[in-house]
Amino acid sequence: MAARKLVVRKLSNDFDEATELVTFDPAAILRALPPGHVAIRHRYVGINASDVNYTAGRYDTRLRPPFDCGFEGIGEIVAVASDVKHFRVGGYGVVMAYGAFSDLQVVRASLVIPVSAPRPEFLALLVSGLTASIALKEQGRMTSGETVLVTAAAGGAGQIAVQLAKQAGNHVIGTCSSDDKAAALRELGCDRVINYKKENVREVLRKEYRKGVDIVFESVGGQMLQDCFDRQVEEAQLANNRFDTYRSLAVKGRLIVIGAMSAYSDKNEGG
Repeated sequence: MAARKLVVRKLSNDFDEATELVTFDPAAILRALPPGHVAIRHRYVGINASDVNYTAGRYDTRLRPPFDCGFEGIGEIVAVASDVKHFRVGGYGVVMAYGAFSDLQVVRASLVIPVSAPRPEFLALLVSGLTASIALKEQGRMTSGETVLVTAAAGGAGQIAVQLAKQAGNHVIGTCSSDDKAAALRELGCDRVINYKKENVREVLRKEYRKGVDIVFESVGGQMLQDCFDRQVEEAQLANNRFDTYRSLAVKGRLIVIGAMSAYSDKNEGG
């Protein structure tokens, strides 16, 4: 029985335009299994905003079509090279490697993480989970008692960033583009949700967070990025006519840019 995979035929921001669904003979792949590799029949694959960057050729400018795509998948191990001792046929693994948008993927065994069952929620811990964790803890040096702003907070990395920031004991602000997303973010623990379709992000920050936020986890780009890095000197309504400074990013604040969804595709609203 033929297997299927998505292949990039043309570099483009439009994923449908860039890719083609093709079939291949899985038996031939299994017969030619290289040393140190395993074959995984995927049950689930993860879809990320970064998939568009890859199909557009931004991640590796040396790539020329055709090439396989997809970053992460989880499924059953159906073949194991003879020199691989820590995996067995019938076990399960989750993998983060190019070419995951395929019924059957052959990968180096060192890239596979063994799991007890092919549960789809495990996928969120790979690209999205690692991005959020490394960005906040390593690059952002997040502690507790801080104010953390997460843009596109209802997305994969955004949802995990919200939860990590709350678990660390921080005040969390999340931006999104709909009431349904806003409700989901409140359930995740967001202290302040900004639906940018109804509220101006810059104005909310100016009015409610005069001293700025300590960490910005930013993945939208464009105007959203500018709003997160805004600074103005305003004349305060004070008797002595002093000037008051407003900044969206606090003194010694950390701005972490993990992407720019507004530039990935004209259809993407970054919410």
